[in-house]
Amino acid sequence: MRYHVMTEVSPEEVLQRAREWYTGSARLEVEELGPDALRVSGELGVAEIRVDRHHGHTNVHADTDRVTGLDITDLTKRFLYTLGHV
Repeated sequence: MRYHVMTEVSPEEVLQRAREWYTGSARLEVEELGPDALRVSGELGVAEIRVDRHHGHTNVHADTDRVTGLDITDLTKRFLYTLGHV
């Protein structure tokens, strides 16, 4: 699944919050993909979070390898909801 949200939170803060959010589960590992992206993987599935700044807002792009259910997609949607959307 693919998701996109815009927020006032800085790109660095989004990634920091994502690290904290996903590492709360012992079944997930966070891998840095660069200064603007990270990958989370484990029993629940795989998610990639990418950020960029455009027109004064942070764009957050999230891709997961699952469609729905109590898995990485559900966890990712909950994370995106915590960011506060523009």
